[in-house]
Amino acid sequence: MNLKATYSKNSPRRVIRLYLKNKFSVLAYLRKKKVKDQQYLYLVESLWDSKRKTSKQTIIKYLGKESSVTIDDIPENYRNSDKITNYFTTQKYFQPKNHYETITKTREDLLLSLKEGDVTGAYSLYEGYEKVYGSEEFLEKVLKPTIVKIEKIQQKQENSLVTQTVCYRYAEDLISKILENSTLKIKNKKILICLPYGEQHTIGSKVIASELSLKGNMVYTLHPFTSTLEILETINEKIPDCVLISVTLEDNILSAKRLSEKIQENYKNPIFIGGQAFRDKNPLEKKFVNEEKLGKICKLINSKKIQENKSLRKNVF
Repeated sequence: MNLKATYSKNSPRRVIRLYLKNKFSVLAYLRKKKVKDQQYLYLVESLWDSKRKTSKQTIIKYLGKESSVTIDDIPENYRNSDKITNYFTTQKYFQPKNHYETITKTREDLLLSLKEGDVTGAYSLYEGYEKVYGSEEFLEKVLKPTIVKIEKIQQKQENSLVTQTVCYRYAEDLISKILENSTLKIKNKKILICLPYGEQHTIGSKVIASELSLKGNMVYTLHPFTSTLEILETINEKIPDCVLISVTLEDNILSAKRLSEKIQENYKNPIFIGGQAFRDKNPLEKKFVNEEKLGKICKLINSKKIQENKSLRKNVF
């Protein structure tokens, strides 16, 4: 039997390891662990036994906070591992300065594409960004702020209304294309999104729908001016796990509140109310809505606190 003994000075236990030549294959990679919103890295070695068809993982070294780890923290004999090399090759995109510059540039290019009606170009921006940062971050940090910027186009600008209309239209086309090309299987919740009567702005609800759909949820989106009766009938038919009421204009907040109260008469699952209309609300007004990020909605749906306390069913997203 051909044995090869190696001494790993970087091992926490400083032990001598024996490898059976041509029998084992070794793979090194980085493992992440999240503790209180901080990501920490560990160097892990995976030893594959081809005869037993099994592998064993061993932590070689604790590296520290992900944000401060560099290639120099990796022991030399592990630096040439493909997974280690790939990690540090792409890691430059996540450095705060580079990340910020990428977000800013993508927003600018996206706005230009929407103004020009270039959905193909806009989708190419999405594809490039998604490969590195993921679709959720594109929607949250690129598309949403771009839509907010579109909403703030000054009326005094020439053809500003036309520009807004064009941008909204092609933003909706972009969202539709993102969803059409998604291969994600529906495996989570059924969610119904509706608007209070009189609310005509749908772009916000479509962004929400796309983000929730990309998380694997079945999302039903109702059209503007859908009557309360039709909304109630749809809820009875689809039996969603929760209902989201999207409000863009402050004038429609009371209408949304009335709709929520009407739905609650016969609907026992969580109801979330939110949107652009609540972005600048003062603390007194926030007694009606609590600020919650969209990413937490699905988690809140399963929260026992919400299921047991009817008063907690209104949250802004």
